Amino acid sequence: MKIPFQKRSVLIYKYLLILALLIVSAAFTFSSQEEDTPYYIYNDKWVQGIPSGFMGEKDGKSLVLESDSREQPYQGEYCIKMTVKPGIEVWRGLHIQYTGAWNVSLDENTKLPDLSEYYRLEFYAKAIPAPNKDVYLIEEIGVGIGDKIDSYAKFTDSYLEIGKEWKKYSIQLKTGELKRINTLLYFTLPEGTIYMDEIKFIKKKK
Repeated sequence: MKIPFQKRSVLIYKYLLILALLIVSAAFTFSSQEEDTPYYIYNDKWVQGIPSGFMGEKDGKSLVLESDSREQPYQGEYCIKMTVKPGIEVWRGLHIQYTGAWNVSLDENTKLPDLSEYYRLEFYAKAIPAPNKDVYLIEEIGVGIGDKIDSYAKFTDSYLEIGKEWKKYSIQLKTGELKRINTLLYFTLPEGTIYMDEIKFIKKKK
């Protein structure tokens, strides 16, 4: 059956219009994804930052860190596993540092990321408490360290209870604050074992 020229023109116009709408929609989606791209600290590996700032009574000697654990990661092939050996230190913790060095060794010329457009740090975690404890409780976890390198910015959460199944946790930030940041994440840890995965900073959607 032969379609009249006029009808063919209308059909071609409709097809071109639909194609144009699809292209615009795809471009908008891609643009939104570009704007909202998270800033990853860990995603199957350390993407940004180095787990270098061990601290504690004996400089974190009780803390055993595995950056590529295969024990049922939340996503991908690997996750972070941190275990505290009992009886070595009363307290211990770790700083994930962009440069891999403490802030005292940095100056105003040190290259640091600008995360001032991000409003939340989120991560997935699960934990196994020490045998003598009912819960796994992180006394302090945060971003920034509160000195001139981090623009005096520090955002924390206290007494964060981590459950036995994977769950998303987050730390609220204040946009415009983290203009130069070295301490991407820090925490003190109790005895027991914690697993972490998909650690990232999130922007607000525009």
